[in-house]
Amino acid sequence: MALLLSAGMILQAIEAFYLPPLVIPGAKLGLANSMTLIMIVLFGWRDVLVHVGLRVTAVAFISGTFLSTTFIYSLGAGLMSAVVMIVWHRLFYGPLSYAGVSLVGAVTHNLTQLGLAVLILGHVGILTMMPWLIIIGVATGVGNGILVNLVGPRLKELA
Repeated sequence: MALLLSAGMILQAIEAFYLPPLVIPGAKLGLANSMTLIMIVLFGWRDVLVHVGLRVTAVAFISGTFLSTTFIYSLGAGLMSAVVMIVWHRLFYGPLSYAGVSLVGAVTHNLTQLGLAVLILGHVGILTMMPWLIIIGVATGVGNGILVNLVGPRLKELA
Protein backbone atom coordinates (compact mmCIF):
# COMPACT_ATOMS: atom_id res chain seq x y z
CA MET A 1 0.00 0.00 0.00
CA ALA A 2 2.87 2.37 0.80
CA LEU A 3 4.33 1.88 -2.68
CA LEU A 4 1.00 2.73 -4.30
CA LEU A 5 0.66 5.78 -2.05
CA SER A 6 4.15 6.92 -3.06
CA ALA A 7 3.42 6.30 -6.73
CA GLY A 8 0.17 8.25 -6.48
CA MET A 9 1.92 11.14 -4.74
CA ILE A 10 4.65 11.21 -7.37
CA LEU A 11 2.15 11.14 -10.23
CA GLN A 12 0.05 13.89 -8.67
CA ALA A 13 3.12 16.01 -7.96
CA ILE A 14 4.50 15.54 -11.49
CA GLU A 15 1.17 16.62 -12.88
CA ALA A 16 0.99 19.65 -10.59
CA PHE A 17 4.57 20.85 -11.03
CA TYR A 18 5.91 19.64 -14.37
CA LEU A 19 3.16 18.98 -16.90
CA PRO A 20 1.77 21.97 -18.76
CA PRO A 21 -1.82 22.80 -17.81
CA LEU A 22 -4.60 21.75 -20.13
CA VAL A 23 -6.62 24.39 -21.97
CA ILE A 24 -9.52 24.35 -19.48
CA PRO A 25 -8.72 25.78 -16.00
CA GLY A 26 -8.57 23.00 -13.43
CA ALA A 27 -8.45 20.21 -16.01
CA LYS A 28 -5.69 17.66 -15.52
CA LEU A 29 -4.77 14.23 -16.79
CA GLY A 30 -5.64 12.62 -13.46
CA LEU A 31 -2.68 10.27 -13.47
CA ALA A 32 -2.98 9.59 -9.74
CA ASN A 33 -6.46 8.23 -10.43
CA SER A 34 -4.80 5.14 -11.90
CA MET A 35 -3.24 4.44 -8.48
CA THR A 36 -6.64 4.87 -6.83
CA LEU A 37 -8.13 2.37 -9.26
CA ILE A 38 -5.31 -0.09 -8.61
CA MET A 39 -6.01 0.32 -4.88
CA ILE A 40 -9.67 -0.53 -5.58
CA VAL A 41 -8.58 -3.67 -7.42
CA LEU A 42 -6.22 -4.84 -4.68
CA PHE A 43 -7.61 -3.55 -1.36
CA GLY A 44 -10.79 -2.74 0.51
CA TRP A 45 -12.77 0.49 0.39
CA ARG A 46 -11.38 1.83 3.68
CA ASP A 47 -7.82 1.49 2.42
CA VAL A 48 -8.77 3.25 -0.81
CA LEU A 49 -10.30 6.23 1.00
CA VAL A 50 -7.31 6.49 3.36
CA HIS A 51 -5.01 6.33 0.33
CA VAL A 52 -6.81 9.21 -1.40
CA GLY A 53 -6.93 11.32 1.76
CA LEU A 54 -3.24 10.80 2.54
CA ARG A 55 -2.15 11.36 -1.06
CA VAL A 56 -4.07 14.60 -1.53
CA THR A 57 -3.02 15.92 1.89
CA ALA A 58 0.66 15.04 1.42
CA VAL A 59 0.83 16.66 -2.01
CA ALA A 60 -0.99 19.72 -0.65
CA PHE A 61 1.69 20.06 2.04
CA ILE A 62 4.45 19.68 -0.55
CA SER A 63 2.86 22.18 -2.96
CA GLY A 64 1.87 24.66 -0.24
CA THR A 65 -1.86 24.43 -0.93
CA PHE A 66 -2.92 22.74 2.31
CA LEU A 67 -6.30 24.08 3.53
CA SER A 68 -6.68 26.26 0.42
CA THR A 69 -9.63 26.06 -1.95
CA THR A 70 -7.45 23.98 -4.25
CA PHE A 71 -7.00 21.46 -1.43
CA ILE A 72 -10.73 21.42 -0.68
CA TYR A 73 -11.57 20.85 -4.37
CA SER A 74 -8.97 18.11 -4.68
CA LEU A 75 -9.82 16.28 -1.46
CA GLY A 76 -13.59 16.49 -1.89
CA ALA A 77 -13.51 15.45 -5.52
CA GLY A 78 -10.90 12.74 -4.92
CA LEU A 79 -12.92 11.13 -2.13
CA MET A 80 -16.21 11.37 -4.04
CA SER A 81 -14.58 9.95 -7.15
CA ALA A 82 -13.10 7.08 -5.14
CA VAL A 83 -16.48 6.26 -3.55
CA VAL A 84 -18.19 6.22 -6.96
CA MET A 85 -15.44 4.07 -8.47
CA ILE A 86 -15.63 1.63 -5.56
CA VAL A 87 -19.39 1.26 -6.03
CA TRP A 88 -19.18 0.99 -9.83
CA HIS A 89 -16.34 -1.53 -9.59
CA ARG A 90 -18.38 -3.71 -7.24
CA LEU A 91 -21.61 -3.45 -9.20
CA PHE A 92 -20.52 -3.21 -12.82
CA TYR A 93 -17.00 -4.57 -13.22
CA GLY A 94 -17.32 -7.26 -15.85
CA PRO A 95 -19.71 -5.45 -18.15
CA LEU A 96 -17.47 -2.41 -17.63
CA SER A 97 -13.71 -2.71 -17.79
CA TYR A 98 -11.40 -0.67 -15.62
CA ALA A 99 -11.62 1.97 -18.35
CA GLY A 100 -15.35 2.30 -17.73
CA VAL A 101 -14.91 2.50 -13.96
CA SER A 102 -12.15 5.09 -14.38
CA LEU A 103 -14.29 7.12 -16.79
CA VAL A 104 -17.10 7.32 -14.23
CA GLY A 105 -14.58 8.33 -11.56
CA ALA A 106 -13.01 11.05 -13.72
CA VAL A 107 -16.35 12.60 -14.64
CA THR A 108 -17.45 12.41 -10.98
CA HIS A 109 -14.22 14.15 -9.96
CA ASN A 110 -14.81 17.02 -12.40
CA LEU A 111 -18.50 17.42 -11.51
CA THR A 112 -17.71 17.38 -7.78
CA GLN A 113 -15.06 20.05 -8.23
CA LEU A 114 -17.53 22.20 -10.15
CA GLY A 115 -20.16 21.72 -7.44
CA LEU A 116 -17.68 22.67 -4.73
CA ALA A 117 -16.58 25.71 -6.73
CA VAL A 118 -20.19 26.89 -7.03
CA LEU A 119 -20.65 26.44 -3.27
CA ILE A 120 -17.40 28.16 -2.33
CA LEU A 121 -17.45 30.94 -4.92
CA GLY A 122 -21.20 31.40 -4.84
CA HIS A 123 -21.55 31.84 -8.59
CA VAL A 124 -23.19 29.42 -11.03
CA GLY A 125 -21.35 30.90 -14.02
CA ILE A 126 -18.54 28.45 -13.39
CA LEU A 127 -20.86 25.69 -14.63
CA THR A 128 -20.24 26.90 -18.19
CA MET A 129 -17.04 24.83 -18.02
CA MET A 130 -19.03 21.63 -17.39
CA PRO A 131 -19.23 20.34 -21.00
CA TRP A 132 -15.50 20.81 -21.52
CA LEU A 133 -14.59 19.18 -18.22
CA ILE A 134 -16.85 16.23 -19.01
CA ILE A 135 -15.18 15.76 -22.40
CA ILE A 136 -11.72 15.93 -20.81
CA GLY A 137 -12.86 13.63 -17.98
CA VAL A 138 -14.08 11.02 -20.46
CA ALA A 139 -10.79 11.10 -22.39
CA THR A 140 -8.50 11.05 -19.36
CA GLY A 141 -10.67 8.55 -17.49
CA VAL A 142 -10.59 6.10 -20.38
CA GLY A 143 -6.84 6.59 -20.81
CA ASN A 144 -6.10 5.93 -17.15
CA GLY A 145 -8.49 2.97 -17.17
CA ILE A 146 -6.72 1.44 -20.17
CA LEU A 147 -3.46 1.74 -18.23
CA VAL A 148 -5.04 -0.14 -15.31
CA ASN A 149 -6.54 -2.70 -17.72
CA LEU A 150 -2.98 -3.49 -18.78
CA VAL A 151 -1.36 -3.44 -15.34
CA GLY A 152 -4.17 -4.36 -12.91
CA PRO A 153 -4.53 -8.09 -13.64
CA ARG A 154 -0.76 -8.58 -13.36
CA LEU A 155 -0.69 -6.78 -10.02
CA LYS A 156 -3.65 -8.83 -8.80
CA GLU A 157 -1.68 -12.01 -9.52
CA LEU A 158 1.23 -10.71 -7.42
CA ALA A 159 -0.95 -9.75 -4.44
